[in-house]
Amino acid sequence: MEQSRPQKPITGYPRLSAISVLAIALLLWTIGGTASAQTPRDSTSGQTPRDSTPAETPRDSTQATPVPAAVPPSDSLSADSTAAAVAAVAPPVRTASAVRTQCGRDPSEVAVTRAGVAGTFVGANALLFRYFKRAWWSGQRADHFFFHADWDQEFRDQDKLGHLFGGYHLARVGDALLRSACVSRGKALAWSAAYAGLFQLQIEIWDGLYEKYGFSYADLLANTAGTALFVAQRLDPRLKAFKPTISYSRTAAMRNARNIPGELRPSLDYSGQTYWISTDVHALLPEEAKPYWPSILRVSAGHSITDWIDPRTGATMRAKRKILLSIDLEAERLPGNAPLWRTIKRQIGFIHLPSPVLQLTPELKVIPWYK
Repeated sequence: MEQSRPQKPITGYPRLSAISVLAIALLLWTIGGTASAQTPRDSTSGQTPRDSTPAETPRDSTQATPVPAAVPPSDSLSADSTAAAVAAVAPPVRTASAVRTQCGRDPSEVAVTRAGVAGTFVGANALLFRYFKRAWWSGQRADHFFFHADWDQEFRDQDKLGHLFGGYHLARVGDALLRSACVSRGKALAWSAAYAGLFQLQIEIWDGLYEKYGFSYADLLANTAGTALFVAQRLDPRLKAFKPTISYSRTAAMRNARNIPGELRPSLDYSGQTYWISTDVHALLPEEAKPYWPSILRVSAGHSITDWIDPRTGATMRAKRKILLSIDLEAERLPGNAPLWRTIKRQIGFIHLPSPVLQLTPELKVIPWYK
């Protein structure tokens, strides 16, 4: 849970926590350990990977194994005939370039990809930790580690939805990176979920050391819910019909942040954030009803809040919840199938695009163009 507070100078370079280091070490071990499991053991043995050729039909047990013809004495055998005789009985030699992993890619290509993925995890972890250290953990340290149940504060649990969103996408991006590195589906899912959980757990542990925050089990529950949603979608594809998305529009307080006290930034601008659960109605309909609902249209339910920071004075105030309903587009069904464009569409799909909205609370009204 993040709250606005004055920034204090930071002394020393922030170090990775033990949990963060453990997560990275386990991840690198997994990436490296899967290489031997997916690459044939001996590239010169003549054996073809199991998934590249059909299994041999068992020979009749009464059929004799062919015996190579006797080789004449060496003084009557030419060099060419010797080579031909050896080739007839020796297994074919497979070059390294001919050997492929079970995911259908060259081992050298997989090794390069895995190195890049490992570097991405380590670098992203270090950068995020450094940001959190500067933005959150620069205030007064607590006398001892403590817990804090921070439900329903001035910003009405809007931060909990941010935690859920973060847990989901940490696991999602981690899974995609590991799969691109030829890690098996099960291992990629398990390790991406573990990484997301450990990364967010270390944040709560650090929070427990500072007076401003405390270890929030409410935040931890939200983190876990987001990661669990992604894991559930991988285990049961029907759940992919429900997708967490976000929209953001700067509030008046954010636009005036330089002129009011405090340290307001987009991550604290809760009133400008809206978290949605976007539903693929077409996928949920029975087959006979699908023709009546365009597959490109989704229905979303959203949560936001009214202003929780006074844009003139910077003072905090208790916000009201905004419950919203909207129809939005399924970006992945936009025309065009070029690989790069498909990737862009997939990422755009997690952003709720501006659209008409029906606001249910705190007052019923139609918003023609909600950002």
